[in-house]
Amino acid sequence: MPEARDRWYPIARSEELVARHIVHAQLLGQELALWRDDAGRVNAWENRCPHRGVRLSLGTNDGSELRCRYHAWRYASGSGQCTFLPAHPNQKPASTIKVLTYQVSEKYGFVWVCLGDVLGEPAELHLAGRDITTLRSVFVDAPAATVAAAMHPATPSSTEVHWLQPVDETRTVIHAAVLDLEPQTDRLALLRRQHARLARIRDLAETQHRHHP
Repeated sequence: MPEARDRWYPIARSEELVARHIVHAQLLGQELALWRDDAGRVNAWENRCPHRGVRLSLGTNDGSELRCRYHAWRYASGSGQCTFLPAHPNQKPASTIKVLTYQVSEKYGFVWVCLGDVLGEPAELHLAGRDITTLRSVFVDAPAATVAAAMHPATPSSTEVHWLQPVDETRTVIHAAVLDLEPQTDRLALLRRQHARLARIRDLAETQHRHHP
């Protein structure tokens, strides 16, 4: 899917990447390890240690490196370069020992990832200068095309935006945000209504997928 890989997708809300934590995510069938270092930099890596293939999301985020749970090999934030081999503490790891890293950007309250070679940042020009409140993301057991079709009859208002994260060929995550809430707005009630609307879309998409897989 070259065209799909050369696009930006939201993967998680920024607030979900808390200090010293690793988020396990998936995009277009590719497993990812998402983590934020102590300087605030976000990393999006292939969720696989180059040594034995163990999931890095099972490891440890020490604030500047990820440490694999299996043999404790360590990989630097940003580059993914291996920095330490416990079995050979005095040996500098070869430059070829590194995690596969992906382009990542933090914008509009979300962490965005591109698996391909797209240039530039995620561009949603109509959101420039807008106050954005992210909603809780909704997981859907249906392909992105089916979810998009289910959303069409229930097009959100001008105060809501949404994006789809194709997890794989049969699963999707809906990410959404509300724009420019008025100070007097009952935020909790509004967010509950919006989430309920997304839940209805989820149910419709999953029903359509079961009947027309």
